[in-house]
Amino acid sequence: MADRRLAVYLDGTPVGTLVQNGNGRLGFSYHDDYASPAAIPLSLSMPIGRSSHPPKAVGAYLAGLLPDSEPTLERWGREYGVSPRNPFALLAHVGMDAAGSVQVLPEGTASTDAATGQGDIRWLTDDDAHAVLAGLAEHPADWNPGRDTGRWSLAGAQTKVALFRGPDGHWGIPADSTPTTHILKPSIPGLRHHHLNEHLCLRAARLSGLPAAETELITSGDLEVLVSHRYDRTRADGRWVRLHQEDLCQALAVHPSRKYQSDGGPGVADIAKLFRSLAAADRQASARRFFDALVFNVLIGATDAHAKNYSLLLGAGSRAQLGPLYDVATVLPYGDRYGHRSAMKIGDTWELDLVSRKDWIQVAGKLGIAADEALSRFEHLHDTVPAAFDRAARESAVPPSLREPATYLADLVSGHAEKRRLI
Repeated sequence: MADRRLAVYLDGTPVGTLVQNGNGRLGFSYHDDYASPAAIPLSLSMPIGRSSHPPKAVGAYLAGLLPDSEPTLERWGREYGVSPRNPFALLAHVGMDAAGSVQVLPEGTASTDAATGQGDIRWLTDDDAHAVLAGLAEHPADWNPGRDTGRWSLAGAQTKVALFRGPDGHWGIPADSTPTTHILKPSIPGLRHHHLNEHLCLRAARLSGLPAAETELITSGDLEVLVSHRYDRTRADGRWVRLHQEDLCQALAVHPSRKYQSDGGPGVADIAKLFRSLAAADRQASARRFFDALVFNVLIGATDAHAKNYSLLLGAGSRAQLGPLYDVATVLPYGDRYGHRSAMKIGDTWELDLVSRKDWIQVAGKLGIAADEALSRFEHLHDTVPAAFDRAARESAVPPSLREPATYLADLVSGHAEKRRLI
């Protein structure tokens, strides 16, 4: 069987070629006219200075662009007549608008991101938008980005849809180089008010001084949706621009099936080693942001902060910094059914309830942060986070129908955080 090829673009600029040979072996190489020290790499696991890149890094990167949901991948495989376990084949159909600024397209297919025109949007009526979201909520594995809402792929375990929102608040599907600007996620079945949970966690993070994705809530009858502003999209010179990003599993060439440290995935030491490969300013900023995020997650009882739930924003000349927090939720409202085991080991312990001063000093040492600075930062967040949750729960962004569960959640976090005081 002849080699198959896909073209890779970053915000419309051709950067390289993906290859899969007849045995399924993957490879990637940058175009000669793109490969310069000032260029943005596709991934830190595939540096521009190398002429080609091995299957492990390529496969982990491509798999990281796809949803974690096996039923969704199975359905896409049936829809397109390809193996659901072949990211290369799937992205040939759904790679037109992936995370960050990436487009993965069949060779010879024009990149819409390279077009100069923006503003050609297929607008959805309110009923259309509601139907899309209600369908996702009712049948999470049934959505198809190639058929329903543009040929995009979003990573992660939750069902979601990417749309463009106009100045008047209407939702639409771009038909030119306009990128999607928001991600909409129906609440997780069986976890009531999960959209509120994630909104309050991210809002409290921002109020506590941590970079985090901006979110808002849609509640209509039984339909509960979290709307997340894409931080990998921005406006520049009157145009929408895509910012390139990758999650930490992709940056470390770790397959998303191993995103949890307990499954052999990245831990603090692995991530600290990655940060040490960055430029000095990026290394220090990323290490401090990551330490703050670890503290925040322990204080609020967030147990799912695995390596895929952290991302790097990549810039020219292989610059990279840890991006805003996203996909953060506390386990506290759901009782004991999920436990308080951390997705990533904190010092010598997995249990959020047992993290000690010694553990934080150990984490700080791995990240190159002085012990005094780390403990001071912990105390600051310990004093700040409960008040931030309380404020987030009282803001007008929380509709009256959700004020009671919002207050309940804030009280849970406050009680949990108080017990995390270092002695």
